[in-house]
Formats: sequence, structure tokens, C-alpha cells
Amino acid sequence: GEKITPSVKDMGSCEIFPQSVAHHPNGRVFAVCGDGEYVIYTAQALRNKSFGSALDFAWSTEGHYATRDASGKVAVFHDFKEAFAFKPPFAAEEIFGGDLLAVRSSDFVCFYDWAEYRLVRRIDVTPRTIIWSLSGEFAVLVCPDSFFVLKYDKTTVAAALAAGQVDEEDGVEDAFDLLQEVNEKITSGYWVSESFVYTTVSQRLQCLTAGQTETLAHMDGNFYLLGYFEENGKLYLVNKELELVTYVLNLAFVNYQAATVRKDIATAEQLFEEIPEELHNRVARFLEHQGQPERALEITRDPDHKYDLAMGLGKFHLAADIIEATDPASTSGSTIGTKWKSLGDAALEQGDFTLARKCFTEAKDMSALFLMSTANGDAKTLKATAEQARAEGKYNIAVTSYLLLSDLNACLDVLVEAGRLPEAGFFARTYCPSQLKRIVTLWKEDLKKVNEQVAASLADPTEHAELFPDYELSVQAEALCAKKRSKPIPAKQYTSVRDMLEMQIVDEMKSNPNFEKEFLGLGGAAAPAPAAAQPPP
Repeated sequence: GEKITPSVKDMGSCEIFPQSVAHHPNGRVFAVCGDGEYVIYTAQALRNKSFGSALDFAWSTEGHYATRDASGKVAVFHDFKEAFAFKPPFAAEEIFGGDLLAVRSSDFVCFYDWAEYRLVRRIDVTPRTIIWSLSGEFAVLVCPDSFFVLKYDKTTVAAALAAGQVDEEDGVEDAFDLLQEVNEKITSGYWVSESFVYTTVSQRLQCLTAGQTETLAHMDGNFYLLGYFEENGKLYLVNKELELVTYVLNLAFVNYQAATVRKDIATAEQLFEEIPEELHNRVARFLEHQGQPERALEITRDPDHKYDLAMGLGKFHLAADIIEATDPASTSGSTIGTKWKSLGDAALEQGDFTLARKCFTEAKDMSALFLMSTANGDAKTLKATAEQARAEGKYNIAVTSYLLLSDLNACLDVLVEAGRLPEAGFFARTYCPSQLKRIVTLWKEDLKKVNEQVAASLADPTEHAELFPDYELSVQAEALCAKKRSKPIPAKQYTSVRDMLEMQIVDEMKSNPNFEKEFLGLGGAAAPAPAAAQPPP
């Protein structure tokens, strides 16, 4: 990615004003076209090799070339001698080289055989350039706002031409297969094996392999691809200021992708041994895209990717191990918590309650733990949830959990800790009348900070007994209920004790001298906390 400014050597002057330059496939000669003429020069000595009249010039992969003149005639040259010429039955606007000779009109492009004037295929797009792979198996038609990736079937074309089964207008129907259309404006491109590398107008260097696009680099300015050296595995690019940059593209990785797409497993495994370990994460993502998540999971070294793959494959315990092995220093706590939460949801959906409970505990998801505890009737976990929620400041869950556990004093303490003193006062009046004096005192002290007159209006049962009828009985009822709760009642006895839930204990104590004995004997064990007394209106 570092810019290099090479030294420039002046090789001489051109005999015409150059408008385009086309290099021979072997690089020994090149053609300059402009002013309605072309000149072919040797690359090293800049000696004139051939010349003629032409508006366009194009090389074939075998070293033949074609020209288009002002009249629209296309001439094909073999060994620098004209082999044949033809005038297409349409207005030719541009020609392109490669494995086939392409002639573009304003509405379509026609591909012809280099050997003789035979139409191979007509395609209804208007490319501004065509880029062939070195094998001649693939071609990219670059249009103004997108490009098309085609696969050329040489065998089918040869058979059709030999049999004379060629449509005069459209050519051989199965000559090309459309592999992909990419809505991207590109400025240059080059084939490396079966991968198409290209630069975009947004200054990105990207690689397209088997339908998957990967960004290789974000470039500083507009650069254009020159080519690829297999010896050092580097792509070479240049800008208009003649500054060079290089980027590494591992050929073994590219060939591995191609072999995988062909489903040549043996070759792919051999090539994988040549791929450096730092590229294994890219290999894994490619395999995931190819529908091989199991193999991707074996290869990837990225904990986040490995976690996603394990989740997708339903390997939840492996996903848990991956999270536990994650270095907290390299990942934010919220990210780890989110992973535990997602894993817990998935485990819960699959009925793995043990793992789900562990995940929600690690994620500190009090709501989920509360749901699981109450659904399972798990008092031990519910108590732990209440304590953790209390420590985390999630007072609503803590109060509800303690209430379900019949730990009324803990409910009251949580309300006090939360600063919910009015709620604590009414809770104490209903369930814990023995604590009422303490709560009212705290409430008064807190209220004095706002309005002393309002604070003075709060009544204390010890000082204003007339405002709290049956207060002593309600304290006795509280003790009686606490004694009853000391021995939980089995769920199977619910039908025999459910009437106790609606029982007015203070009224029963006043009317029935033997109520305490009878009450403690109901169900053979304790009941949930009933109301000790109704709060005053």
C-alpha cells in the first residue's frame, strides 16, 4: 500500500498523437493508436514494427490483432499480415480483444472468431471494455454502472461452429453463461486465476471469487491495475502521476477458492497446506459463504466468527466455551454480555435449562433468570436472582422475587434501599406491621427535606394508636403467618388450602378463640403470606 515513485526513462517520441495504448500478450511489442492511425513498436527499443489506418486497435490472446477504420471495416491480422476483413451488418463503434474479437454497436456487442469471420454470440449490453481471464474461460463486460461476469464454453462453441449450428443474428446460444452481475462502477480489472480483482470509483481494491466479494484495500487516490506477479504474490497498481503501489494476494488462497468452487476437495486440501495461518480467517469466511460451516469452524481463529459458527450449527456448549476463553481485555463487557444473552435464549429455546441458567447468570439477565426460576418453581435460583438483582439495583425484580419467596422483611429492606419509602410504608402496614414505626420514622426524616409540615402529618402507630385499629392484633397476625410460612406447603395440597388466601386473619382471631391452632393445622404446613390487616382508608 505504500506509494513508490519509479524513475522514468525517455524512450523517444511517437510519430502520432497517442489516444490509446495496447500491449501484446507477451509484452514484447505494443500498439499506439491515434489520429486515425496505429503504429506497433517494440517495447524495449521503440522500433517501428508495423503501422496502418485505424480508429481502434485490439490484440487477441494469441498475438493476432484487429483494427477498425473510419468506414466501419474490421480487419484481422495474423503475424502482422491481414488474414481477413469484414464489415459488420451494423454501425461498429468500438472493438475489444481477448479470446474472441468483440465489436460493439450502440445497443449490443457481438463476439467473433479470430480464425475467420464467424459470429459466436450477440449480447445485448454495451460494455466500455472487456477483460478476459488468462485461461480464456471467463470474461467481464464492464458497463458504465455495473459489470457482468461470464463463463465462456469453448467446447460448445467449437462443436456448434463445426456443425454449422449458429444463428445468423444471435450466434451460439450456450456460448456464455452469466455467472453474476455486480452493481459497481469499476475503473480497472485483472483476472488472477479464477478470481477477478478490480478497482472502483470509490477507491477500493476488491476481489470477486465464486460470487463472494472481498475488499482487499482502501486506496489513497485513484489507482489502476497493471497486473499480478505470481513470484511474489503481489498486485501492482499505478496512478496518473506514475506512482506505483503493491498489495499482497496469496495465489494459493485464490486457487484454493477456485478448487473449492469446483468441488475438487483433494486439490483444495493440498492448496490449504500452502496458505499461511494469518489467512485462515479469510478461508473460514469463504467456506462459510460456500455452505461449509463445519469446516469453517475448524479453521477460523477469530473468536467472534467461531462463536457465530457454533451458534449457527447449534453447538451451544462449544459456544459457551468460546465465550469463556475470550480475553476480557480484548473485548468489551457489553459484547460478552450480549453473547451470553443470545446463547441463553438459544439454549432456552432448545430446552437446555442448565446451560440457559448459566448463560443468563453470566449475562446478569435478571428478567430471564426470574422467568426461569418462577416457571420451574426453583426457589434456590429465585433467591439467588433476588440477591443479584438487589446488588445490581434492579429493585422491581428483587422485590417481586422476595415476595414470591415470602421473605417479607427482605422486600421491605429493598424498598427502603431503593428510596421508595411511601411504598415501604404501605407494604409494612399490610404485611409487616411490626416494622411500621421504623418505616414511618425514615419516611418522616426523608420528607422533612422537602416539606416539614407534610412530614408532621404522618401518623405513628405508637403515638396515634387511635388511628390504627386492631394494630396489636395485626402484629400478632404477622407473627402467626411467619410461623405458618416456616414450613412450606406442597403444591399438591393447594386445593385444600386455597381458601386461606382470602382469609381475613384479624377478623378470624377476634371471633374464634381457637383460630391459631386451627390455622397452623391447615394443610399440615405453611401458607403464603396473607394480609395481616387492611390498610386504613
